[in-house]
Amino acid sequence: MTYIEQLQKMHVTVLGLGVTGQGIVRFLLSHGINPKVVDSRPVPPGADWLNHSAPECEAVFGNLADAALAQTDLIIISPGIPLFEQSVAEAIAQGVEVIGDIELFARLNTRPVIAVTGSNGKSTVVSLATEVLKAAGLKVGLGGNIGTSVLSLLEQPYDVYVLELSSFQLETTHSLACLSAMILNITEDHMDRYPDFQAYIKAKQRIYQHVEHVVFNAEDKHTFAQHGQGSSVSLTEGDYHLMNVAGEPYFAHQQNPLLPVSTLTMVGKHNQFNALAVLALLSPMQIAMTAFAQAFSSFTGLPHRCQLVADVAGVRYFNDSKATNVGSTVAAIESLATDKKNIILIVGGDAKGADLTPLKAPLSAHCKALFCFGQDGEQFMPLLRNSHRVNSLTEAVLAAKTIATNGDIVLLAPACASIDMYPNYMARGDEFVRLVEEHA
Repeated sequence: MTYIEQLQKMHVTVLGLGVTGQGIVRFLLSHGINPKVVDSRPVPPGADWLNHSAPECEAVFGNLADAALAQTDLIIISPGIPLFEQSVAEAIAQGVEVIGDIELFARLNTRPVIAVTGSNGKSTVVSLATEVLKAAGLKVGLGGNIGTSVLSLLEQPYDVYVLELSSFQLETTHSLACLSAMILNITEDHMDRYPDFQAYIKAKQRIYQHVEHVVFNAEDKHTFAQHGQGSSVSLTEGDYHLMNVAGEPYFAHQQNPLLPVSTLTMVGKHNQFNALAVLALLSPMQIAMTAFAQAFSSFTGLPHRCQLVADVAGVRYFNDSKATNVGSTVAAIESLATDKKNIILIVGGDAKGADLTPLKAPLSAHCKALFCFGQDGEQFMPLLRNSHRVNSLTEAVLAAKTIATNGDIVLLAPACASIDMYPNYMARGDEFVRLVEEHA
């Protein structure tokens, strides 16, 4: 009996009707499975869609205590809902299996998987890896925490899947078999979800459960696998690294030059690391360097990730609105840093309870000014002597413009979530781009 046939005989509950939940429901319906659909919100985002597209599904919206979760055979949970939520925890205690869409994908998939997690850089790495694989002539399914709903990928004849995975998704994933997988880095994040940093690390480490080729960051011990052999990545050390050949920097593997760094269009040291990560992750697939060169030169990066917005009178403006935690902001600063203190940094928003002190050293070393806005903007003020509290992103951009001179960098890298003022980090970044275009 196939796993789908087993599901058809089970009472399945889909918990959460956001984007992920809707993808799960669509997939189940396409295989003749009518799940019960539950959401704690009285009117979840997918309520109208469910009513029109799947009226045959029982729906319980509102108090989860009314959903009888303990009476179902299987709960497929959206990643935004923690397992310690009372009704979920009670169902687990009574023997109900709780999985996510990634685990369901894993139980059905038969093709190679390249998987990536980390606090920062995931989307860039999986997107660049996808472009390399496409340049090599392969049909690639990109999904997980980015792009297409992972279950819909199963419906296409892909040669390989590239998955970006969050710690939330990994919490409910047990059997994902990967050809290669990597934790790019782990810095403090989501401390409003996890009891401590070690719990967050433990969730990330779940990506290594069933991996043929482990890839890790040589400079971040939290990314090291507990078991098995693999490849390490670092700009200065590790199996995949940078080296000089006749005065020109090269991406290299164990002192063997592979490609000139100049083939990479994306700017910044962090993107050089990302390129090395892609080289390591795809090494089991024996892909020609010409495919890497083609993708490295044509891929210009993702919006809101150290995106060069403008160069006005020698002042460069970078949009890194995706920098929603301290580690990603540190990475952005260090990637753009020179021997001059020429970065004017804009930070603020919802800090999610994070420790901001790791910002202090890079701010002191590389930043000439700091503009702080949003709900937790005040918390950043003690980190740099030349700090200024502003009421909005508009004020921050206008104030930065007044002090920026030729050679300076104005960087939006907020180290915070955007939900205090914007619907998402994209809207925040879009406003920064608009303000720069209008006022810089």
